[in-house]
Amino acid sequence: MSANPDVETIVALPIAEEISPAQEAPAPEPPAVAAPARRRPAWIVPVAIAAIGVVASGTLGYFLYVTVQQRDGLHQRLVSTSATLATTHDQLNAAQADAASKKVTATYVAMYIADNGKVDTEYQTLVSCTDYSACRTAAQQMLANLQAFQADRKAAEVPSTLASTDSSLGDALSAAIAGDQEMITGIDNGDVAKAKEGGGKVDAAMLSLAKVQSSLGASLK
Repeated sequence: MSANPDVETIVALPIAEEISPAQEAPAPEPPAVAAPARRRPAWIVPVAIAAIGVVASGTLGYFLYVTVQQRDGLHQRLVSTSATLATTHDQLNAAQADAASKKVTATYVAMYIADNGKVDTEYQTLVSCTDYSACRTAAQQMLANLQAFQADRKAAEVPSTLASTDSSLGDALSAAIAGDQEMITGIDNGDVAKAKEGGGKVDAAMLSLAKVQSSLGASLK
């Protein structure tokens, strides 16, 4: 009991605890609203495609230009090479024609020298013979050589530069053959006049053959 009655009458009141304001649960945050996607302007894709096309076109155009330039250069070289080859071809043809012409001429001259030498040999034997047998044999051998000469001449390829000479040669051989045959006939028949007449024709023909030889030599210079 307290000494102070007044105090006793005081009812002890419970100490009210400080009630903090009710802690309310945090309100749920509203769901984040995604920002609306930004749409590309409609012109971007065509422009991009056009840009790619321009780049591709420029690249292809460059390669095309380079290719054309290379082909033009190659074409020019081919044209130049073709011209050179054409010139060389002409030169080879000219050289071949010249060689062929020289070969024809050489072959003809070789034939002339061989056959003419045989005729000359027998003619010298004929003009130096002193009896019937020797003269008859020489005349017959000379006739064979003259006929062989004429046959070889006709079979030979005559160079264009010797055409005139060859014609004169043919005439001289024909005359010599005719004279020799007449002389043989005179000898065989004991006809001295005929034999001499034939011999004279042979002499004239041999003179013509000497002129042909001179003409041939001049043509070959």
